[in-house]
Amino acid sequence: MDKYKINECMDKLTYNQHKLIKRLIPGIIRASINTFHNYRKLQMGDDKDIPYETVRILEVLFGLEVGELANFEVKAKSARALFKEHQVALTQPMDPYEMES
Repeated sequence: MDKYKINECMDKLTYNQHKLIKRLIPGIIRASINTFHNYRKLQMGDDKDIPYETVRILEVLFGLEVGELANFEVKAKSARALFKEHQVALTQPMDPYEMES
């Protein structure tokens, strides 16, 4: 399975649009045509990845929302959940020196 929906987005284009965008994208993302083709071939589980800025450019180019180009979900805990898990106070205690002023 593709790691990113680049091919899926390109398959929705007409022949002429596909041909043009394939020629223009390397200049837009400031990468070689080979690098762009490598991005298109990335599979789930591959160690390689596309730089975030490039992903965002491609999302804008294809009219996608933030995160929609990826074929996977990023799972992470929020800082608040980590603080709670490690029993770290969410608010800092008052500084006694600040109370005097």
